[in-house]
Amino acid sequence: MKDKLDSFDRRILEHLQDEGDLGPSELSGRVHLSPSQCSRRLQRLKDDGYIRKTAAILEPQRLNLGISAFIAIRLRSQSVEAERAFHAKVMALDEILSCDYTTGEFDFILKVHTRDLESFSELLSTRLRDDVVENVRSFIIMKGLKQTTALPLEFC
Repeated sequence: MKDKLDSFDRRILEHLQDEGDLGPSELSGRVHLSPSQCSRRLQRLKDDGYIRKTAAILEPQRLNLGISAFIAIRLRSQSVEAERAFHAKVMALDEILSCDYTTGEFDFILKVHTRDLESFSELLSTRLRDDVVENVRSFIIMKGLKQTTALPLEFC
C-alpha cells in the first residue's frame, strides 16, 4: 500500500462496499469528484490492493440453501501433511464459504451453507470427517443478527 487514504478514497470505498457495481459516473455524484478523478482513484485503489475483488452477494434462501452453520474443527496432528490434506478437502467442498485458522481449542472455523439438515448431516459425518480430523463441533445459525461484508474504514 503506497499512500494513506484520504477522505475521498475512504468515501469511494464506503460506497463500493455498499454497492460494488458503482462506476465512476455514479461515484462522482456521491463523493463530489469528477468521473475521471473517480476512475483514476478507483484504478489506484485496485492496483494498491485495497480492493481485492468485486462480487455479487447472493441470497442463500433463494438458492435453496436453508441451513447456515459454523463448524469448528480440530486436527489430529499439526503436521504440514495433515494441514495440506485438510486444506485440499476444504477447497473441494462448495458448501464451505470460509475457513479460518484460529487460536484456542479448535484449529479451524468454517462457515457453511447446505440445502437442509440431511445434507448438513452428510457433510459433517462423511465429507468432513476423516483420519486427519480429530474433533468436529457444529453451530447451526438459527437467526442472523448482523450480516455485512463492509470493513470499518476509520482505521486507515
